[in-house]
Amino acid sequence: MVTAAFCSNPAEAELLRSLLEENGIEAFVLDDSFGGAIRLQVPSDQAQEAKRILDEAEKELRGGDQPASDA
Repeated sequence: MVTAAFCSNPAEAELLRSLLEENGIEAFVLDDSFGGAIRLQVPSDQAQEAKRILDEAEKELRGGDQPASDA
């Protein structure tokens, strides 16, 4: 297992886990109950695809932040 993402809260971690699982990637949330980072773990052989999916989702979310072009 490898860490695909670090999350700021459990809701974010569960949302990303759900996204990966919808795309056929097994994912687990590891929450350090002592105030550490929340990690999203995936099998090593699926890490590259998981990263691609997470990067694509982040780009889509940031798409609304792009300045409007002058037409």
